[in-house]
Amino acid sequence: MLEFKNFTWQDKEIYTKYYQASPVHYSEYSFFCLWAWLHSYPLEAAYTENLCWLRASGKFPGMIGPAGNWNAVTDWDRELSCFKSGDVVYEVPAQVREILSGRDNLSFTADRDQAEYVYRVKDMIALKGKAYAQKRNRVRAFLDGYEWDYDAITPNDFAELLDFQERWRVHREDTMTPDEAASLDDEDKAIRAALEKWQDFPFAGGIIRVDGKIIAYTIAEELDPKNLDIRFEKALGEYAGSYQAINYLFLKNYGSRYEFVNREEDMGETGLREAKMSYNPVMMLEKFQMNIL
Repeated sequence: MLEFKNFTWQDKEIYTKYYQASPVHYSEYSFFCLWAWLHSYPLEAAYTENLCWLRASGKFPGMIGPAGNWNAVTDWDRELSCFKSGDVVYEVPAQVREILSGRDNLSFTADRDQAEYVYRVKDMIALKGKAYAQKRNRVRAFLDGYEWDYDAITPNDFAELLDFQERWRVHREDTMTPDEAASLDDEDKAIRAALEKWQDFPFAGGIIRVDGKIIAYTIAEELDPKNLDIRFEKALGEYAGSYQAINYLFLKNYGSRYEFVNREEDMGETGLREAKMSYNPVMMLEKFQMNIL
């Protein structure tokens, strides 16, 4: 049987070891991503020899996972022995599905809304060719159209960054649904958590200022030496090309040391999906719903 205990800050060291042992580093399964949203999505964790299974409560209850070295598991019967017919495990990595796909008592359904978008960093910096013409034009429009400054985020910027976050919210309030407002409240808490624990994670970020005021920022987390994840990215839409510019300038100034950048899932939002597809991902990290029959 799996023995579940509350997932807390104290899990950081042990969980990170399991995560680092994962053959593929999904953005969603980094310790920061799990911990920073605990206020909205409480978790319990159960550790076995090679895997960590997670059980969520709150808004979206259910089993998720597993994280860990899937390829090292020698007894999947034991790992799955606690599940019974009718149970569901959400957001199962594609590689786990491949390992378990031959079992008669399991079925899998792709969860497209939770698939993570991965891009080649050098493509996102170069923006070459017809496929990137619109992005290239918007970056150029911003760079040529404003008196701007770009800087890496440091702790000295945190107070100003939080002030900008408030201004960005004000710009959105008139068009937000109650559900969107609640989601942004959750995200605000996660952003504050990132700044409070900045030194405890492999974070980096960038800020664009126009006329001395922040108009865009990004915060990223290293998932491994090859993969960078964009955790948060905000810009004021009144500055044409600001979103494209912060993406371009951050990757150019910092991200070039990585091969890939993960821009996470689209959660089924049509506009977000169109925006993420427009950058031409080189791969999608798929996730599946696993049903125990």
